[in-house]
Amino acid sequence: MQRLLLLFCLSVPLLAQDPPGAPKPRPDLRDSSSQTPRVPEARVAPRPARDTGLGAVKRLTSLPFVRNQTLLGITLYGPAFAATVADRPVPAAAAYMVMAGGSFFAAAELARDMQITEAIEMLATRAPILGAAAGAAAQYAMTGKNDYAAGIFFGSLLGTTGALTLGRRLSTGAAMASVFGAEVTAGLAVGTMYAFDQDYGNARARAAVGAGAGILGMQLGAMYGTYSRYNVTAGDVRALWTSGLIGAATGGAFVANGHPGHKTSTLAVLGGSAVGLVAGDRLLVRRIDHTPSEGTLVGVAGIAGGLMGGGVAVLVGSSDRFNAATAALGAVGAASGVWMAERWMGSRPDAGRRVSERLRVSPQALALAAARVPGSHPLVRFTF
Repeated sequence: MQRLLLLFCLSVPLLAQDPPGAPKPRPDLRDSSSQTPRVPEARVAPRPARDTGLGAVKRLTSLPFVRNQTLLGITLYGPAFAATVADRPVPAAAAYMVMAGGSFFAAAELARDMQITEAIEMLATRAPILGAAAGAAAQYAMTGKNDYAAGIFFGSLLGTTGALTLGRRLSTGAAMASVFGAEVTAGLAVGTMYAFDQDYGNARARAAVGAGAGILGMQLGAMYGTYSRYNVTAGDVRALWTSGLIGAATGGAFVANGHPGHKTSTLAVLGGSAVGLVAGDRLLVRRIDHTPSEGTLVGVAGIAGGLMGGGVAVLVGSSDRFNAATAALGAVGAASGVWMAERWMGSRPDAGRRVSERLRVSPQALALAAARVPGSHPLVRFTF
């Protein structure tokens, strides 16, 4: 036992030595005070690879599309389909469940086969609602009956199909402008017909004109957002709604006092809203690019300012609380709220105007070059 213990004690220092033939470290002859202590490197486990290619982009952009289409199936496609194909409770419930559940699988299959852009997602959410309204109006104009479930169903499907087709070549701003154009054009057309319909008995004609104006307005709005010389964003379109409502309130201020007929009051409100849209295009859309959240902030500021202005008018007004002063101060307060919101957000020049601002053409250089004056005459200057 003592021999084994002695042999173990002698073998421990031998095992601690380097094996034969192993490279020996060279002695460092530098001053130890100038040496930097070496920190052992920490070993980090490799992270799993992330899918950053087209597949990940498609999944991220298609999630809102599938969600919104499923919600539309529950609230729009399903009820309209059930009312169209069945007239008894049990078959109607079965038809509703089939269409509401099938909307999810149809949307998921579409998202797998095609690239869902933000413009397609936005249009496919709003165009079915517009299509349903146009289909119901068209069916009522043709039949004169209040049973227009089939028009709602087929109109919503046509709206979705048009969104998937039209949204491929539109930007997000142009897609939002197309929806805006449909709503504004239909509203102006129906309102104008209502103003000149003295006996209120031409409802079928108004429905037909509203459906046609909505379809035409969608095309006009898409052209406005695509071919304008300036950049049109989704936030710009939201700001246009605010300016149009301010204009409508201003037009109503001119006819609020007294007892104007429905023709005068309707035309005043429609004319004011048209002027407000033009002013919003000139002062907001052409000069500033708004993000969607900024466009919403402009609307909230306009509502807050309008409430304050109307409240002041009510507090200092007479017994007739709603009059021209209420509408006028409400419009002034709304415009002030929009102005203050623009100041808070700062100056963001329109992207469509940046090239023209950087490009400078010198008329003097053109004149000197035409007169063949010796020297260097820069005709065009572009700053990056």
